[in-house]
Amino acid sequence: MEPLLIKRIVFDFFDGKATAIQRKYLEEWLTDEANHEAYYQYLDEWESQRPQFSVDAEKALTAYQRVLEDDQPTVTPSKVLPVSRSGLFQKWLPWGIAASITLLGLLGAYVFRTQILYETHRTAFGQTSEYKLADGTKVTLNANSSLRVPRFGFGNKTREVYLEGEGEFKVTHTANNQRFIVRTADRFQVEVLGTEFVVYARAKGKRVFLSKGKVKLDLPQGQQLYMRPGNVVTVANSGRYRLTQTKTARPYVAWKDHWFYFDNTSLTEVADQIQEQFGIKVVVPEPKLAQRRIAGNFRAEQADDLFQILAELLTINVVKKRHYIELTTPKHP
Repeated sequence: MEPLLIKRIVFDFFDGKATAIQRKYLEEWLTDEANHEAYYQYLDEWESQRPQFSVDAEKALTAYQRVLEDDQPTVTPSKVLPVSRSGLFQKWLPWGIAASITLLGLLGAYVFRTQILYETHRTAFGQTSEYKLADGTKVTLNANSSLRVPRFGFGNKTREVYLEGEGEFKVTHTANNQRFIVRTADRFQVEVLGTEFVVYARAKGKRVFLSKGKVKLDLPQGQQLYMRPGNVVTVANSGRYRLTQTKTARPYVAWKDHWFYFDNTSLTEVADQIQEQFGIKVVVPEPKLAQRRIAGNFRAEQADDLFQILAELLTINVVKKRHYIELTTPKHP
């Protein structure tokens, strides 16, 4: 479909003039995720040409969810107004959310609420990526991680993002001292004004390393903890935490350049890191071998690089099985 044609259809829809055939075209076009960014660009342009309105966003969200749950027929919307993703029109936030929700209801709810409200940055196994948020904050995501950033209202009243995996944050301080919050699973969050820190949030627990500035942690059991530069807080899944001090940041930021930092690290822990970074399950069936310790810095952009290092360093066999890699000691005749 020609860009000018689909753009006119989007504009007609939000002007309340779209025909049934146009809505059908729009539905088919939006089933391709590659068109989503163009859709938001059209919303920005449409918004800049229309006067602003106000609407109850929460009420709109509730109505949308009721439609999904009850499978009620959708109703052709009246004139609606989307909001810009760029932050230039954040005061129009509520109506923008309602516009997107109404559109999705009409199109049969082909995407979920999270896709409407958040832009998600993801990294694949073995990949690290850098992002710059609208407020100037720089984020580096480790492999197998994701960061959700609100499409609407980010930097308006607060700055909140949602992390799964591991990421380094270099937070920009704002003139009005606006707080920046990193939320993870299990009601764990890091709150700052302007600082540099690394957050680790995976299945086996949470960890925060503070490089510069000062942060406040809200722990799962309702406790609050203030950190200073060099502090490392490790939180177990049970909720218990441990505060330590480190002299160097390298163990917590080495991953940015594909380095693995081992400091008396057991082979079992190395296997866990390989699965987190590269998505490859590693099995060490021999208890004695599993407890062998490693120290040193090793660069590995691919899993095979690290397996070769381990084979030479520990004199072990790396055996490829159907669904996993097995590490064993050589059998001597």
